[in-house]
Amino acid sequence: MKESLRVKIFKMNMMLITVALALFTVFGVLQVRQFTNLMEETSRNQNEVIMDTMSESMRGMATESFQKYVVSEAKILDGEFWTMQHDLEILARQVQLVLEEPSAYSPVEVPLPSQLEAGKLAQQLVYSDTADQEDPVLKEQILRIGGLRNMMLEMVEGSDTLLDCIVSLPGGASVIVDRSPQDKVRPDGSVQFFYADRRPWYVGALVHGETYFTPVNRDNYSNDYEVMVGVPVYVDGELAAVCCGSIKLDSLASIVANVRLGEYTDTCIINENGNMIYSSRTDGELGMNGIELKSLRDSSNADLVTLVDEALEGDVGFSMLEVNGQETYIAYAPIETLGWTQLLSIPQENLNATAYLLAEQTDAVMEKSVAEMRGNEGRTVVATLIMAGELILLAAVLSLVFSKRLVNPIKRMTLRVSEMKGDDMSFQVEDVLLTGDEIEVLARAFANMSEKMRGYVREIVQITSEKQRLDTELSVAADIQLNMLPTHFPAFPERKDFDLYAVMDPAKEVGGDFYDFFLIDDDHLALVMADVSGKGVPASLFMVVSKTLIKNVTLAGIYSKPSEILHDVNSRLFDGNEDSMFVTAWLGILTLSTGEMVSSCAGHEYPVFYRKGKGFMLERDPHGLAMGAMEGTKYRDAYWHLDPGDMLFLYTDGVPEANNDRAELFGTERMMTALENSMRAADESGIPEETDLQLFLRNVREQIDDFAGETPQFDDLTMLCMEYRGSEPSPASEDGGTDDSTK
Repeated sequence: MKESLRVKIFKMNMMLITVALALFTVFGVLQVRQFTNLMEETSRNQNEVIMDTMSESMRGMATESFQKYVVSEAKILDGEFWTMQHDLEILARQVQLVLEEPSAYSPVEVPLPSQLEAGKLAQQLVYSDTADQEDPVLKEQILRIGGLRNMMLEMVEGSDTLLDCIVSLPGGASVIVDRSPQDKVRPDGSVQFFYADRRPWYVGALVHGETYFTPVNRDNYSNDYEVMVGVPVYVDGELAAVCCGSIKLDSLASIVANVRLGEYTDTCIINENGNMIYSSRTDGELGMNGIELKSLRDSSNADLVTLVDEALEGDVGFSMLEVNGQETYIAYAPIETLGWTQLLSIPQENLNATAYLLAEQTDAVMEKSVAEMRGNEGRTVVATLIMAGELILLAAVLSLVFSKRLVNPIKRMTLRVSEMKGDDMSFQVEDVLLTGDEIEVLARAFANMSEKMRGYVREIVQITSEKQRLDTELSVAADIQLNMLPTHFPAFPERKDFDLYAVMDPAKEVGGDFYDFFLIDDDHLALVMADVSGKGVPASLFMVVSKTLIKNVTLAGIYSKPSEILHDVNSRLFDGNEDSMFVTAWLGILTLSTGEMVSSCAGHEYPVFYRKGKGFMLERDPHGLAMGAMEGTKYRDAYWHLDPGDMLFLYTDGVPEANNDRAELFGTERMMTALENSMRAADESGIPEETDLQLFLRNVREQIDDFAGETPQFDDLTMLCMEYRGSEPSPASEDGGTDDSTK
């Protein structure tokens, strides 16, 4: 009699499981007996050794755990501030979207604060005394910010520590979400003025141009001590709003208080200046009485001052020093989000007492464990045998179920294949065939055979969908490339000795042009203009590598001349450049205090200088080969001098090589004319020429567009303009550059 596949599978499983469980049972019983004997013998022979070494080991373990604990607690506190920063940056992004695309969001009225809402979480509108409350633009912005009401309420309500949430507009209006509307209303029922632009979170975010955590400050309304964070929002390079949130110092203290390990430990927090923000003690060298900030750097304890200096470097550490006349262990860990540090201390004698107690308890537990192990040996053997029998029974049931589930899909597939005849040749993969193994593979093979006869339409749809996905990915790549270039202007608002502006428009979704500028130190400004061979994604990737190498080698400080920097970068680009890509580049380093500039050119376009009283001049500096084209290429330096009011214009070949529908090039002469026209346009606009470089470049681009007409842009188009303002004009200006061979 033939056996079915199900019976064969069942027999095979039962034989394997029975043999495995038998071996496991024998091995387990022998191991239990051997382990019991070993435990008893080890306990007798090593009891004295364990007692001699346990105390020291326990002290070491306690010391290590003490340090790890302060690290974990510092991360908990850091997490509170990170969450606060993360939530506010998300809010700032939503505010940016609302202000950039106001038509895409529904307006919502924001009410003024009311004493009737006292103690309730509510959204409120306040003004400064300089705000034009009838300004239609400001009104529209307030309505759009009001549409974020639910998000702002959920941020405050969903946090245990976040006290409030504020969105302040440069026009003098602020939308606030908190639980104290009554604090903003005067006794006569009028609403108090709120000067957001005077608050430290607003000023700090504006100055730094990014997320900014304030030191401990008093709240505008409650006068309580708080830590605040400000996040600036920019639209088209202009400040559009500042978002704020705050945590009360009392809430911070309740979190920190949970760090203490029993009655002998104390904890405190110091800020980046060494001032104590919180302490669980009220007296002594690590004590803090009241809310006045106490600087540990002013302590007479030199060892404590040294520890504080090391802790503020952002490292994790552990030291023992004398504090309040006692030898004390102090562990510290950084609160990275704010640059603060958390300290945890315990007197040495208390830590040692804990170690001795643990050593004694360990010895008692070991003796008890040996006795219990001997008593449990017999019960373990019986339990093992019972468990083995139960597992065999369970295995038999599971084998029957498994074999049935394995065979049923085969039966179902055989039935469906036998039904395929005539015009009905379709085969559908039913749920019973989705087994995740070869059966499913076979079923899908049958389904594919029937699907191919009518699958060409689906294939066309799939190809269309794939193209849309690629278009989306290219769009994302373009955004990433643009974000790599410095696009926030003014780039250095604190500097008055120069100004600059730059634009880059790729011919495809992503391009190979790039520009860069950065301060090497306080007196030297680096300017970069470059053009990578080719277009599209390959050029974009080579552009990222080239830009990064130029900046990193320049900032490394290894070389003093641009020619040396380009020589190093060329060697790095040539190495492994199997696709033979190359990049032209112009690199200049300007000494801001004197107006002296040194530049070097790797096959790029000639620079254009504007000299006051003389106009624009195209300077033909010495050229070298493009970087990445040939190994060992040498470059030469050119020397220039800028007087206050002089300008430098850099560009890629997309400017002179822009063409129109008659295949004419824009050319260098038209470019020089466009520069002169743009300078006059800036003068006629009423805006001082030395402050509106953006208008200057926009006028140049408009003349290029007028020339090109409807002709599509063929090449990437990139321009950078830098105006040197200096301090006092020099007696005379040098019109051109000189080769380094003549210096």
